Amino acid sequence: ILEELGRGGMGNVYRVIDKKINEEVALKLLKPEIAADKKTLERFSNELKLARKIVHKNVGRMYHLGEERGTHFITMEYVPGQDLKGLIRQTGQLAVGTTLNIAKQICEGLTEAHRLGVVHRDLKPSNIMIDKDGSARIMDFGIARSLKGKGRTGAGVMIGTPEYMSPEQVEDKEADQRSDIYSLGVILYEMVTGQLPFEGDTPLSVAIKHISDAPPDPKIINPQISENLKNLLLKCLTKDPQKRYRNAEELLSDLKKIEE
Repeated sequence: ILEELGRGGMGNVYRVIDKKINEEVALKLLKPEIAADKKTLERFSNELKLARKIVHKNVGRMYHLGEERGTHFITMEYVPGQDLKGLIRQTGQLAVGTTLNIAKQICEGLTEAHRLGVVHRDLKPSNIMIDKDGSARIMDFGIARSLKGKGRTGAGVMIGTPEYMSPEQVEDKEADQRSDIYSLGVILYEMVTGQLPFEGDTPLSVAIKHISDAPPDPKIINPQISENLKNLLLKCLTKDPQKRYRNAEELLSDLKKIEE
């Protein structure tokens, strides 16, 4: 173990040396209460088989679900750089050009994942790494679905991150590729305005706003946003999945037009 990279709902992530291949990888140690559930581990294993098929420059590779003396872990590609959440915090609002560049790369990664039938379900800025060349990489594919079976616990714990959840996920309906597009809409909104479309005192109050409230006009927060970009954002954030972009390719095409 070289250093701790972060802590999340699933467990802690470390930068480590894999001695067998003498290379740096990221290692996520699963919390014991997650690892204790055989069904969850089984789902992890099945999801990882799917996620490992995604080979794309804008997707962090998932490698292996392992166990060492009763401790379960996942290994994945180590991407040096900064996560998008840190970048937004650091700069407040991202320049429109930077936003479009990052959004296009996320769309390209999503297009490949969706083509293989893998939906992320927990897309958020802390799951997107920006490397030193400015390339974006989506991390943690296949993890959110593995936890899906646990659903909401008695305490009302939701799987996913309420600030970035699509309305259908909040309502515990089936999430498809359009759910990822909604989450990407929230990320885009945050990149250009420096704030989230929906905030609240509790995770539940935020989740309910995704179902019931219209997002504040992003152009009022940042007048630099063009009318086209505003419309693109709001289309991603439509409550009804049928009215959103049907797929990441469609969204990518509009992002390119705006960039031109």
